[in-house]
Amino acid sequence: MRAPLILVSVAFIGSVYLFITNENELNSVENEQAIPKAPHLTAQPTATTSSQVKDKAPVNKVISEQETLLQQAEGQVLMTALTSFWQQCLQQRTCDEMLAQQQLILDEHRYQLLVHFPEHQQEEQRLMGESLISQDATLADKIANVNTIREQVWGDDAKLLFAEQDAYYNYRLSIADPNNLLSQTQNSDDFMHQYSVMLAEWGDDLATFGLDSDNAKYEEAVKLIPPSMPENEVARIMEQLAKQYLTANTQQAIASRAEQVDKQHQDVSDYQQGLNELEAILANERATSKQALSDEEWQVYKADRLYQYRLGFFSP
Repeated sequence: MRAPLILVSVAFIGSVYLFITNENELNSVENEQAIPKAPHLTAQPTATTSSQVKDKAPVNKVISEQETLLQQAEGQVLMTALTSFWQQCLQQRTCDEMLAQQQLILDEHRYQLLVHFPEHQQEEQRLMGESLISQDATLADKIANVNTIREQVWGDDAKLLFAEQDAYYNYRLSIADPNNLLSQTQNSDDFMHQYSVMLAEWGDDLATFGLDSDNAKYEEAVKLIPPSMPENEVARIMEQLAKQYLTANTQQAIASRAEQVDKQHQDVSDYQQGLNELEAILANERATSKQALSDEEWQVYKADRLYQYRLGFFSP
């Protein structure tokens, strides 16, 4: 029984995995391995004992919660309910009985979705794994490929199951569009205004995208600053974003980290500059004052000079 349970679990993981957050994740969807079809189980009659009745009490509570979700839920909540149903029935070896119970409760559309859920989930993953789309394809082409496979497998149910993912895809396409107003801004005031407008337009969907917290909005805004934005305007945007979305402690932590990064970059630059100067001195010495040294003696001398330079540079 472990094997069918694992198969349905893996199928669910594939579904969650398809909720993509960037182009790299879209790429990885295309390479997902196919999942074998879960077998249909026939319930075996067993004698019922008092202990079994007690054991089924919490199961019945779970079933009652599942019934509501299977009847009414959409998107990822529905996907979770469908997966939970099959995990439970396979584990308990009661799929026939539980399906018969749901047939009395669900409308025909929802019941058929439940019955065929494992095979459709596995078929989707198989097609995703077999899909051949270039890694250099545009984001729009990758999303279109995913949507085509989902519509092929799920039909009209694709909208019911993947509405949240579709909204996220539309969001990613909108911000990737070079003609969107945000990417065309050239000063801090325009950028802050257009970013606020964009957040307002997406409204409640922001929570689905993981952009409902102030920290997330700050990080997203930083990523959306146009590359063509003048440096002085970028500095103003960063300052305004920090004031609007970050606490004082967070601002201080970011400032401290920025100072550390700047110092590291300066240290690397200073080290490389000093090393280049030493290499030039050594090359001159080899051609003049150290010309008489054998190759072995020169390598020992050079290694010692380099060691002394590194020792002096990195000493406190």
